[in-house]
Amino acid sequence: MPCLGGRKKKKTSIHKSNANEKSRSISAAVPNTDSAVAQMKQEYHELKSKNEAHLDVIARQSAELAELRQKLDSSGKPDSTTETMLAEMEARNRETLTSLQEKEALLQEKEKEIEQLAEKSKDEDGGYQSILAEKDELLQSKEEQIKALQLKWQAERAELVKPALEEVSSQLEQLKKTNEDAQKRLADKEGELAELRSELTRRERTPSNRTKPNDVQERQKRLNRLTVDLENDRLMIQKLEELNQQLEAQKKQHEAVLQTHAEAIAEKDRELVEHQQSLSDIKVSHQQAIRTLERNLQTSMTDLKAHHEEDLKQLKQRLGLAEKRAKSDMNDEVEKLLREFEQSEHDHTQQMAHLQQSHREQLTVMKKDQQAEIRHHIQKRNSVILPDNVCIDNAAPPCPTSTNTNDKSSSPKINTNTTTNTNNNNNANTTLTPLRKTGGPAGKVLRWPAMGGLHDQPELMPKDPHAIHVYISSVSANSTVKRNQESIQTLLSSCQLQYQVIDVARREPALQHMRRQTNGRSIQLPLVFVGGHYRGQLDDLVEAQDCQRLAEFLSLPNDSIKPTTTTPTAAAAATTTTTVEEQQSSSSSSTTSSPTTTPLTTPTTSRIQSSVKGVADYNEDEFLLKELEKELASNHGLNLDF
Repeated sequence: MPCLGGRKKKKTSIHKSNANEKSRSISAAVPNTDSAVAQMKQEYHELKSKNEAHLDVIARQSAELAELRQKLDSSGKPDSTTETMLAEMEARNRETLTSLQEKEALLQEKEKEIEQLAEKSKDEDGGYQSILAEKDELLQSKEEQIKALQLKWQAERAELVKPALEEVSSQLEQLKKTNEDAQKRLADKEGELAELRSELTRRERTPSNRTKPNDVQERQKRLNRLTVDLENDRLMIQKLEELNQQLEAQKKQHEAVLQTHAEAIAEKDRELVEHQQSLSDIKVSHQQAIRTLERNLQTSMTDLKAHHEEDLKQLKQRLGLAEKRAKSDMNDEVEKLLREFEQSEHDHTQQMAHLQQSHREQLTVMKKDQQAEIRHHIQKRNSVILPDNVCIDNAAPPCPTSTNTNDKSSSPKINTNTTTNTNNNNNANTTLTPLRKTGGPAGKVLRWPAMGGLHDQPELMPKDPHAIHVYISSVSANSTVKRNQESIQTLLSSCQLQYQVIDVARREPALQHMRRQTNGRSIQLPLVFVGGHYRGQLDDLVEAQDCQRLAEFLSLPNDSIKPTTTTPTAAAAATTTTTVEEQQSSSSSSTTSSPTTTPLTTPTTSRIQSSVKGVADYNEDEFLLKELEKELASNHGLNLDF
């Protein structure tokens, strides 16, 4: 029979080793998750400190703005432009504050996610520990079941073997007793037989006459009894042999039962080994599942970190773009203000010169009319007083013949002067009548392209194959088109390249040439033409400059391009000067070609304020087109009067 105690000790040792391995794996997994959570918390605290630093900077800037506003209020001369600029800066500051609040909300959400992940990892660790505890409990319960089965088997074996052994032992004892009794009786019988034989021999030696018949009968009886006893003893011996055979058969049967029990125990041992093997497989699979879960947790943590970093980068990029956009919008607004101011000054000087010229012309006409009337009255008086043939030498008027001619000549002169006077008055009236104000959005200054000065425009197909032309539209209401037009001019001027601007709104041949070169495609302005041929848009020009292929793009030698490092203020100044010169040339051409249709505009603070565009004004192209149609209709009606 196998030894059960040794197998039990081996199983307990395996259980202890598995429990130690589980505790080690759990202790190794817990510090990894704790370190990852601690690292994420550290990153969150760093981001929070940076956010607080940004908030401090914004608070400082708002305090500086408040101080500047107080200084402006204390100066007593508030400027509308500065107030609008301050209002815009405050609005942008509020926008940045709202964006930072959104970022704080995002950071708080990230912190909540990190806390949830930490709690989840703790819950998973607790789940692992609970699973391990359940497995340990299952192992202990299985061991207890095995022990109970062993005890039960031993008890059953003892119960099964004990009565059989008792019966066999009792039967053996009985057989032993009967055997002893039979042996004693045989010994007694043998002793009696020996005595009888000795008596027979002694009697045979004695003479026969001495014997008596009674003795012979007694002897015969005794012999009969002895023979019967011997037969009985023989029967008893046979019975004893049969009982011995039965005992041997029972022994063999018990040995077979014991062998079957041993086989059952061996099967139970095999089942125990298989159960232990399955338990070890379950432990290995459990450890592998724990490792995979740890790996998945680490990968999810790394993915969350990467996603968090990407979100932070995107937020920083958006913040930087918002700051750059705010600065660029501020510079654009300042440039527009300067442009409007310079244009208003230029228009004012032109209008003053035109008014002075018209005033001089009116004075000369009035003097001529007055002199003609004086001459006419003098001639009439002289013709009434003096005779027809008398000529006065001291008098200024001529003779009657000359008077008639003078009368004839003076009368149409007066008529012409009166007509010119009326025309001048009409011109003055037309110049003094401003355009009708529309109900459009404030800040939209409408400028009409001057139709004069076409002889000064550049050729569409120049003789120089390296001539650079920039095709723009002066009537476009799209803010992106205007911004791109200004940026392409600043880019070319920063590279010290000579270029000419062609307005397709003022020249129909230029529009047709542009459509022919672009094969009828609708491409957004501005466009770059070199030698009369289409090259590309602003993006193509910027890409060529970034890739150091500007000379190849413009088909120029490499020495002709001189890149200069210009500051944003210088570039803005260059754009303002170029646009102001273009506006001056267009306004001068319009005044020279049609001086009677130029409206009087005076530079006022309200106009400067209205030139500042709001955010909602950039998306009103349809409304502006309708207003342009109304203005065209009204101007067409005004031109019919002239």
